[in-house]
Amino acid sequence: MSETPQQYSQRIMKTIEGKDPLKTQSATPKKLQTLVKRAPASKLRKRPAPDKWSVVEILAHLADTEIVVGWRIRSILGAPGTPIQAFDQDAWAAAGNYAKRDPLKSIEQFRAVRDANLALYKSLRPEQWKHFGMHAERGEESLQRILHMMAGHDINHLSQIERILAPKK
Repeated sequence: MSETPQQYSQRIMKTIEGKDPLKTQSATPKKLQTLVKRAPASKLRKRPAPDKWSVVEILAHLADTEIVVGWRIRSILGAPGTPIQAFDQDAWAAAGNYAKRDPLKSIEQFRAVRDANLALYKSLRPEQWKHFGMHAERGEESLQRILHMMAGHDINHLSQIERILAPKK
């Protein structure tokens, strides 16, 4: 059963409770690098189930999502209240050929865009954190909420990758 956008938001926000979202986001690229470095290529490309993404696909998704988030936060800063378009991650995975992407290049893309987004976050004035956009599916999302959502998104996908790469018992 698929979750609603609101259920997804609640689940993701729960993963970041009690944690620093900037530190979490800063640590993610290195954690991804460490996980991928020690895994055989065949394991990175194997889907854990027919309807679940492989590690390679998750990495490509993270890289593309970071670009999307960068656009969203810049759009909100430039025009508070702006509409935020949703996207179909499975359509992007198919159209972007995620299964064939180079995992190390995906991590590098993710790291470069993440570094730019973190630098922007760190430059914000306190009142700017309240600026928001209107997400097509989830409603009003402030920059503060987006920061937390992306940190939770990182935790969610790091957990998935760890489960996929865990030795079979």
